[in-house]
Amino acid sequence: MSSSELKRRIYYYLGFRRVGASRETDEQIGMRLEELQRIAQFRCLYRCFEDRPAFLQKPPYERFLKGCGGVILSVTTLGAAVDRRIKQLGRTDMLGAVVLDACASAYLEEQADLYEQAIRPGLTPRFCPGYGGSTVEDLRPIFALLRPEKIGVSLNESCFMLPAKSMAGVLGIRNEEETQ
Repeated sequence: MSSSELKRRIYYYLGFRRVGASRETDEQIGMRLEELQRIAQFRCLYRCFEDRPAFLQKPPYERFLKGCGGVILSVTTLGAAVDRRIKQLGRTDMLGAVVLDACASAYLEEQADLYEQAIRPGLTPRFCPGYGGSTVEDLRPIFALLRPEKIGVSLNESCFMLPAKSMAGVLGIRNEEETQ
């Protein structure tokens, strides 16, 4: 992903959908991205399945996985240091905390995209529990199957992942004829 695409995502997370870039915001983003790259510890765990796990045999996953011969479940994280830094900044520099939070969200997606592209060709985009009519409760079977505690990610009673800058997703493995 290009730096301009990453910055576009950051502006999106900041809520600047129709607002142009400003020098001050760009400087704050640049400073927070540098800090993020120093403290983030990107980790990923995934597993391939030829047969879809039971929780994926319902809408909207059936629509999403149409034409796919297998599925990959993944969990990614930037690590607890990012969450701690956002919380710390929230006590002294709210603007810095908000910008770092947006940078971390965009950076996590970027790193997950790069990692997933390296797994194998022909994957669908990532679909996360909570998207498009699915429920965050579907995180429970993903966690049961992958055990992402190995990479420092846990799930609380409300299906909130800790560290917060973590993501779980479903990727379809397209049949060869679908990718050509």
